[in-house]
Amino acid sequence: MAHNWKRQASLAYGCALTRLALNFYLFFEELPEQYEDENSSQRELDGQLVGLTGSFLDGKAKELLEQISAFRIRIQDEMHQVMAYSDALQVYEYVLNRVERQFVKCRPIEISEVALAGNLMRYIGEPKEAGIQNQRIQMIVGQLPVRLTRQKYFGMVHDALTAYIGSDPAGLEDMMYLLRGCSMVGISGEPKKGYERLHGILSELGKLSLKEMDGISYEHARSLVSEAGEMAAALMAYCTILEEMVNDLYILCLTGDWAVRDAREEGHAVEILRGLQRLYEQGERGIPQELTDRLPNLEGIQEEYAEKYQRLDFHWEESENVPGEEGELARRGEMVDRLMSSSTFASLETRKDCAGVSREDVEREADRFFAELRPVLSSLQKPVARGVMAMSLSYLPVFFNSPEEIGAYIRNSLGCCADLAEKEACMDLLMQVMESDGYGLL
Repeated sequence: MAHNWKRQASLAYGCALTRLALNFYLFFEELPEQYEDENSSQRELDGQLVGLTGSFLDGKAKELLEQISAFRIRIQDEMHQVMAYSDALQVYEYVLNRVERQFVKCRPIEISEVALAGNLMRYIGEPKEAGIQNQRIQMIVGQLPVRLTRQKYFGMVHDALTAYIGSDPAGLEDMMYLLRGCSMVGISGEPKKGYERLHGILSELGKLSLKEMDGISYEHARSLVSEAGEMAAALMAYCTILEEMVNDLYILCLTGDWAVRDAREEGHAVEILRGLQRLYEQGERGIPQELTDRLPNLEGIQEEYAEKYQRLDFHWEESENVPGEEGELARRGEMVDRLMSSSTFASLETRKDCAGVSREDVEREADRFFAELRPVLSSLQKPVARGVMAMSLSYLPVFFNSPEEIGAYIRNSLGCCADLAEKEACMDLLMQVMESDGYGLL
């Protein structure tokens, strides 16, 4: 086991160090654009990252593990906040797409509701794989007009959640996180530091009267959603690269004492990291040519280490079942494997064996979610509340028991929508999705 760990540690260390140096350089180039506000929360996060990197370079790896773990969790919390705002913006995008035809000339709808429903059913049944069929059902549910009573909607959510009974609790936890995100539950109250502008835009969108909307207010709403969307996308990219660098720093601290290193490669990477750290602490932003000239020496090294790492063919025993030093190595090996995966925000906690989801678990989670959601839905204009319902239904496991139920839901959704502009917009969006998949309308 020790031999396996040394091989794993050496490859992970080489990959992480090279990748950290390259990402740190790219990250440093963007710093001037991030500090528009002197009190920016990003400034604080950047300073923490640079400080942790400096401590690692000073040989304090053993002292950093708890700090890095806590910082990693903080970045995840930031990402969750950004995702909550992004989901809320998608709800407003949903709403604006459905009023667009009142203010913008769009292609005419030359297909009847009955014909469209038939095409949608054939589109669902076209692939043989059940997984793809279910994805298509979820997409269609998310685009159809929503005309549900609140009680009917809650019943549909509850019934869908029962699909998790007997399964791993992680699946239900992930679903509840998605539902809370797309339902605006996570952005109520005062905005967190650094999210004031995003929060302000959503507040402004919430105050727009959709009943009295005209062309000018429609364009204004579109511009607000576009502005906030760009901000959210930039923040998501920021959190992702920050987490990637922290993951690599974590790997370096976990593996450094066991890794076999290439002195030349390490020298170039360390000089880049050390040089950028000093520049940051001095308040300088111009990168000297001597650091830039070191970049070509790291080209291709990250990919080479990553490829060799992927070819490793061994599995650690569950660390809690291995005593002493071997158990510690197994624990580190498991953590490094997760940090080296493509799941940047993956949890590093090892789940102990636990019972599957019970019906009581589903009831408890559903009741808690509905209690949080009721005041949110009551505070929203009807079209926005419908957008929340549509998005959340599209995330859920398929809750229909037969093709006949699916067909009835499609026909009923289209038939109950008395708003012609909304109905035509939904029909157009559904046709676009089918066409983009290469399905030919009949």
